[in-house]
Amino acid sequence: MTAGEVTFSLGAIRVGDLDRSLDFYTGGCGFVLEKRFTTPAFEAAIVRAGVAGVELIVPHGESATERSDHGNMLQKFVLNTPDPAAVMRRACEFGGSEVSPATDYPAYGMTIGVLADPDGYLLELVGRTDDPADPR
Repeated sequence: MTAGEVTFSLGAIRVGDLDRSLDFYTGGCGFVLEKRFTTPAFEAAIVRAGVAGVELIVPHGESATERSDHGNMLQKFVLNTPDPAAVMRRACEFGGSEVSPATDYPAYGMTIGVLADPDGYLLELVGRTDDPADPR
């Protein structure tokens, strides 16, 4: 790595129930659990999709039933997959909810669908359709 090279490691989000979120991201979206840990301030887990990941955080003393206020800054996570519709179906089986169905956008060479995780964070699933190796 050169002195000027930067890579994105992970983003961190507050969740209401760590086990529920782990089920959603690993079982539903295909992320891999890297590690689970506890600090004096919170319990957390890091899950990865490729080299980038998400740190799922539950601050100590937070109620698992209270949905955290997301504010108005974070918009979405974008995940690349060859089959957005299949990932959306699987993710919904693990507590996600469809926001907009996987739809082909020929002008952009993509299929895009949006779902919400169990805490309401948005995930945009993108599949390339303009790849000559892609049979669609």
